[in-house]
Amino acid sequence: MNKIDFFGGAHGNFLELVIDTFVNQHDYDFNQPVFNSNGACHLKDHNPNYAPDIKAKHWSTWNIPFDPQDQVIEIHVEPEWMLALLVNSFMRAGLETIDITDLENHTLKKLYDIDKARPFVEDLIQEHGEHEHYPRSVIRNYFYSKFNDPVNGIDQFNQFQFKGKSHIFPFSAFFDLDQFYFHLNQCAYFLNQDFIARPECASLWKQFLELNQGYASQLRCNQIIEDILLGNSTSMPDLTLIEEAWINYRISAIFRCYDHPLLTNDVYPTNTKQISDAIYLWKSQQ
Repeated sequence: MNKIDFFGGAHGNFLELVIDTFVNQHDYDFNQPVFNSNGACHLKDHNPNYAPDIKAKHWSTWNIPFDPQDQVIEIHVEPEWMLALLVNSFMRAGLETIDITDLENHTLKKLYDIDKARPFVEDLIQEHGEHEHYPRSVIRNYFYSKFNDPVNGIDQFNQFQFKGKSHIFPFSAFFDLDQFYFHLNQCAYFLNQDFIARPECASLWKQFLELNQGYASQLRCNQIIEDILLGNSTSMPDLTLIEEAWINYRISAIFRCYDHPLLTNDVYPTNTKQISDAIYLWKSQQ
């Protein structure tokens, strides 16, 4: 069987629909919605006529056995796109959504009944005790560790178990139409099929991107980091703790500045020049 192996938040369901429709050439009625309210491509499974020749599932995550004759497409996540992956894994993976806007308030209440949040809850309680609320700095540091420590971060999204014939679809290709089409063509070649791009494919991709919280977060933070490096004075929007953690991670990687008090307090800066001035001053004194 043809399979897509992916970890939560890496858009395997969307890739399944696209390959089945534009590579396997199965008809699909795109007048019906395919994205749920979170932006995930799950509504296709409610269509009684949808019977794909390729199946996306968390095969490696759940240790589901493969057959030796399987052909498997694996979605691999690159480090520079880890922010988008982590945001989407919290906000849209599976059927569970985690509110990350003010996660410091009523933290455990928001997380207790969500299966995918169980490791997060266990880590919080083990390291900081059981509380109704947690400081923003504590939760921010948890997400920072996901970016900074590959073993507890990106490696967990790239541990594939299939030993047979496999093909890599890069996570970054979802966010650029040129690359998306290129890698769909590579998947088609791998599956001994042909990719036939119809206008519906580009329209579907555009809708996917418009609903993609992780992509929007990645663009927002990339612009903030650029403004910091340029010394621009730009008001920053209200950021999630994951976004704050990503900015801190990038600053640590660029400047080797790991614990500047401006970035580790519970109250985060609201202007890029605040960060820029503080970091450049700190660096000049080293």
